[in-house]
Amino acid sequence: MSHRMDRTRRNRLALAGVLALALLGLAAGLTWNQARQAWQPEVSGPVLPDWPQAVAEAAEIEIDSAADHFTLTRSESGWIMPSRDGHPVLASRLAELDAFLAGLDYAGARTADPAKHARLGLGGRGEEGEATRLTVRDASGAVRVDILIGRETETGIYVRFPGRNRTYAARPGETAASLPPIAEAGHWLDLDFLELGANAIAVSTIVPEAGPAYRLERPSPSVRSFALRQPGGWTLITAAAGNGPASALARVRFRDVRAASRLEGEVVARHIAETFDGVRVSLDVLALGETRWAVLRAQALTDDAGDAAGAINAAADGWAFLLSELTLDRLIRPLDQIADPRRETETDAAEPDNPPRQ
Repeated sequence: MSHRMDRTRRNRLALAGVLALALLGLAAGLTWNQARQAWQPEVSGPVLPDWPQAVAEAAEIEIDSAADHFTLTRSESGWIMPSRDGHPVLASRLAELDAFLAGLDYAGARTADPAKHARLGLGGRGEEGEATRLTVRDASGAVRVDILIGRETETGIYVRFPGRNRTYAARPGETAASLPPIAEAGHWLDLDFLELGANAIAVSTIVPEAGPAYRLERPSPSVRSFALRQPGGWTLITAAAGNGPASALARVRFRDVRAASRLEGEVVARHIAETFDGVRVSLDVLALGETRWAVLRAQALTDDAGDAAGAINAAADGWAFLLSELTLDRLIRPLDQIADPRRETETDAAEPDNPPRQ
């Protein structure tokens, strides 16, 4: 009996020893993993040492973020954006990206704990704090650069490489102090080419989606307010009520762009502006579902206006541009929002046949 109890006691002690060793090993593993994540190796030098050669041989730049996913492709005519029907990419934007990444240096290693990636804006695809992934490929499709770009700080940005947990702080060079908004597709496109100038517009003719068409004019740039010339029988609510619609083409920032040939929308409104320098810009508003798109063309009314009109047509020809609600409101604001119809009795009272003597 005593031998059986001794054997049982020994078995229990052995089992307890095994469990203790297992727990000790688990604790050691956790400690090692925590230490490995907390350990920050010494790093210095450029984050992308091969960037100059990679960008010189680049055929495609892919940008993937929570906001959008698009590519920039090198063509015979220059860089284009295929998802925008091949609209040209601004060379100046590529130069900004080149300057920023070429001068990006390590400032130090940071956490390797995946649970902390989101805090640095370096989370994975679909995760909180998702990073912006920038991938550069050459003509053969080989990946030349692949980097995750995270949150920007006062002194730089956080970066990480796909498939690796280690994160880094990086600082830009002197020629590029901050990261351009590369995750926004509109950043790469010339969507604000239309800028006639606040003092340049002389006449605006507006055909809203609903209500009568109207015409606003002013005699010279020194006159601040536009007068309502057509239709008759209406008067502006205030002297400056027509300034918003009349000067809508002074500067326009479009939201997006597509090839005009692909849009089958109906023309529902029109805005025509003429400048004192002799440029006429006609903008047709196309309805495509709930969105409104602009197709425009410029015409030179004088010999001196040829270059200005040509520059607008070079940027606009063949393209349709998405309008924001704010821009749309200013472009084709209904007449009854800026003017009141005059009643016959009010007209008679304002212009009596026999005014009283002073």
